[in-house]
Amino acid sequence: MRHLNSSYLTVLFALALIPRSWAGEHSTETPECKEITARIIERTNTHFDHFSPSGGSVFFKRPDMVLICDPKFVTYISLSWDASSFPSNQWFVLAAAAGSAVTGVDRKELEAAARRCHRVALKETDEQAGIVLPKTTVGCQAFAKNGGGVVVDIGIPVRKN
Repeated sequence: MRHLNSSYLTVLFALALIPRSWAGEHSTETPECKEITARIIERTNTHFDHFSPSGGSVFFKRPDMVLICDPKFVTYISLSWDASSFPSNQWFVLAAAAGSAVTGVDRKELEAAARRCHRVALKETDEQAGIVLPKTTVGCQAFAKNGGGVVVDIGIPVRKN
């Protein structure tokens, strides 16, 4: 695991946020995104809720998560925890299972990376951290103010066109 410096994280998070609104039009209809969606449902027992208006994101509920899927650019799962700055053990297990469905990376490896990312983000002044593994990236934001919260994104590294 490699910890990322703050300036690299700013770029990583900026790139990760772009696809939420700019993911390829109807990219969730591609065979790759349909397969990932099916794996997420199977491995996490979540339920399909809706597609984004652009068709670039899939929203799930019970448990809540979002798949941003554009096979030509970036694909990742995003989960948030709003109850405090310290998610439950089950939440980290869920994040790892969803991340594995997206990336194919071992769940235990992803869980360890998400936990490490969380710990580092809590110590950072910008509340962000990232971990780069050989086949995936784990980005997170964690904060304690205003009741606390955590966001973890696990995905396939950004593709260059």
